[in-house]
Amino acid sequence: MFQKGLSVVLLLCALFSGQLLASGHGHEFYDVQNADHLLRHSADSDEIRARTREAADELREGHHNVKDRKPEVTHL
Repeated sequence: MFQKGLSVVLLLCALFSGQLLASGHGHEFYDVQNADHLLRHSADSDEIRARTREAADELREGHHNVKDRKPEVTHL
């Protein structure tokens, strides 16, 4: 009985804590960053994305090369 009551109280606190904090001051989800930081972050992301694409292309090419060397299996 005590565990169920405690569970209900904790659940209600969890459900309403976001709403109570949102009505107060300073409930900010995103910190505003300067333009230099945003540009560096996007440049890093572009570089990582390009490297990932290159690695995927190399893996795909290697997979096709290995697949081409295998003899085809015909099912009767």
